Amino acid sequence: MPNNTLTLANLITAVRRRADMVGSTFVSDAEIVDYINVAMAEVHDILVTKFEDYYVSTQTYTLPADNPGTLPATFYKALGVDFDVGGLTYRLKPYSFQERAIYNSPGMVASMITNTMYHVQGTQIKFIPEPTTSGTITLHYVPEPTYFSSGSTSATVVSVAPQVAKGYEEYVVIDAAIKCLQKEESDVQVLLVQKQQQLQRIEQAAGKRDAGESYSISDVTAGTSSYLDDAINLV
Repeated sequence: MPNNTLTLANLITAVRRRADMVGSTFVSDAEIVDYINVAMAEVHDILVTKFEDYYVSTQTYTLPADNPGTLPATFYKALGVDFDVGGLTYRLKPYSFQERAIYNSPGMVASMITNTMYHVQGTQIKFIPEPTTSGTITLHYVPEPTYFSSGSTSATVVSVAPQVAKGYEEYVVIDAAIKCLQKEESDVQVLLVQKQQQLQRIEQAAGKRDAGESYSISDVTAGTSSYLDDAINLV
């Protein structure tokens, strides 16, 4: 795991140096912290969209009681949903909003096609058809970015965003410096070019976390068999 031990105070100083505002009160430290947090959120999105599982949190629900379930306060994007029932774990498939009434069809009910499916909707996660078997749902999700507090300048990058490797903070510093200079209506063209260079660097470096192994084609059906089908096969 990256161990970026730079503190918020270090970042503030770096931003002031890059913007040539050391000792200036035109932009307060609190404003710079706001700019740093916005830039950290950008780095968060860059890493999330590399789809290398940099950020993974979990939340559990109990069915059928938690249908619908309330999404975690830090929920950003779903990564997958597992259903543990009878000692076996199945990966659930999502359904689209247009398919919300699919199990109201007499034909579907008659055909006994009753694999549990999920859908993230608003602040909830919903399951169809209404589960009749008790089990535990595990939602794997990407959390929202964590922000620095302006009152905790000793907080380190690794304590707030442990996925941000050493050197990635240069993107944050440049972006915050740009915002400082924009406030005083100064030219930021050179910094914009440098920001783009840092963006390209992070995207290239963050794209493959397991550098020693090649990717393989995923079997999207693996682990998605109906628990009802398994129950029938065991009879």
